[in-house]
Amino acid sequence: MTLAVTPVVSQRQVFYVVLATFASQMVVTMSNSTLPTIAPKVAEALGLEAALIGYQVSILFGAATIGTLFGGKFTRRFGACRTMQLSNALCGAGLMLMTVPHVLPILLGSLVAGYGQGLINSATAHLLVKYTPPGRRNLLFSIKQTGVPFGGMLVALSAPVIAVTCGWQWAIVMVIAMIAAVIALVQMRRGAWDTDRDSAAGVKQQKFGGVPLVLAQPSLRWVSLAGFLFAAVQRCLLTFTVIYLVAERGYSLIEAGIMLSLIQAGGIAGRLFWGWLADRMRSSIAVLLAIAVITVVDSVILMAMQSDWPRPAVYAMFLVFGAAALGWNGILHAETARVSPPGMASVVAGGSTFFVFA
Repeated sequence: MTLAVTPVVSQRQVFYVVLATFASQMVVTMSNSTLPTIAPKVAEALGLEAALIGYQVSILFGAATIGTLFGGKFTRRFGACRTMQLSNALCGAGLMLMTVPHVLPILLGSLVAGYGQGLINSATAHLLVKYTPPGRRNLLFSIKQTGVPFGGMLVALSAPVIAVTCGWQWAIVMVIAMIAAVIALVQMRRGAWDTDRDSAAGVKQQKFGGVPLVLAQPSLRWVSLAGFLFAAVQRCLLTFTVIYLVAERGYSLIEAGIMLSLIQAGGIAGRLFWGWLADRMRSSIAVLLAIAVITVVDSVILMAMQSDWPRPAVYAMFLVFGAAALGWNGILHAETARVSPPGMASVVAGGSTFFVFA
């Protein structure tokens, strides 16, 4: 399967590809963000400690790590568009199981949704490399990746309100409905985008996906390990901010959700800005280093946070933290695509994402 950029690609094609990958990334993120956002309500209903949500997130991303090993294979055999749809559908199926008010279905749903999440980056990387010009790739990958904080912001603003007023299951149903809409909309482009699929490609080939390829090439290895560390900070911030503010700092669930939405808003602005800056500087690595420094400083500030801090200062802190801790993804994915061997972008994306999800 050839992943080279199509010789003649219209601006309309680029727009539709970026929009579709953005939307798919958005609903996948909503599927893994909903339960942590409403964790206090879910814990109350199940009679558990809210902090135990960390185990649910670990199970979900553990399954996502396994899914990354198959993302490139599915993309080669079924096509990038169909693989995006499969990713979204598995996330929706997992969420359906999570509406059952019992620990076992929630854990099973986390496994299903997590595996689906693991497929997404190989498919989206394939489409973006195929349809976007190299000189704009940092920005366009970053636009696609803004689907992550944008989806998280939608959940942070809506899920706590729905959980308080209608019940926590309805917050999950809202996300399932959005997933179904995205699957239907992407279907309209499937015929054109999946012409390069290879139905003869074996799904069982390359037992460890793109991981050996990433480990064998130093530039891919170090960038992927950096993604591992960036992702650790990002996931802790997104998973425990609401619980931290409610349990330790006396915030209401809705106000804590607003703070989480500020992190996501900062992530949206950050991804766009950092992507533009990386293209302008022609150096993804320099921008990633700047992001790392800002993330360290913000982490120290968050550790020192007190309940009586002025709200405007807290708002500003979370906005900047979000811009840094959530701003690295698009640049990292664009960099791995840039240094991938010819024709292997989707496989490498899966291998790199393995470390990010781990």
